[in-house]
Amino acid sequence: MSKIVSMKHFIWLAVVLIGLAGYAWWSTSQIDSNGKIHVDLYEGASGTWNPHLQVFPFERSPSTTLTLRWQAPEETYNHFVVSISKTDGTLLRKESGEHDRVSLDPDGLDPQTEYVFALQACLDPRCESWLIAQNEYRGTTTQE
Repeated sequence: MSKIVSMKHFIWLAVVLIGLAGYAWWSTSQIDSNGKIHVDLYEGASGTWNPHLQVFPFERSPSTTLTLRWQAPEETYNHFVVSISKTDGTLLRKESGEHDRVSLDPDGLDPQTEYVFALQACLDPRCESWLIAQNEYRGTTTQE
């Protein structure tokens, strides 16, 4: 009799564990990273939002600066991180900003060069969990 009870407990425990594993797999964000330069940011993100990010030439000198403007997500977040890369995928740097920031003027870029920007809204202070903008954005610096 005790072997039957032990077997029932084992089966019950196995079903519960399989169910929990299935739920964890199902609830994991399945964000499409195809065609993205910053693949790791998309694959590791908790979700996405549409920031309506715009990239403009900087309004004053130097020509090696661009202006980025966006809309914040509706979700609660801690701060922003902008990843700046060349079109070949080479990450140049990341710049972060305060919670209420909705623009950035990255400088020190090369003239007449196209860059790719990925915008994260970090959900915690160490940015171990984040939202990623639905798209990457491109901008080209002007001629010096």
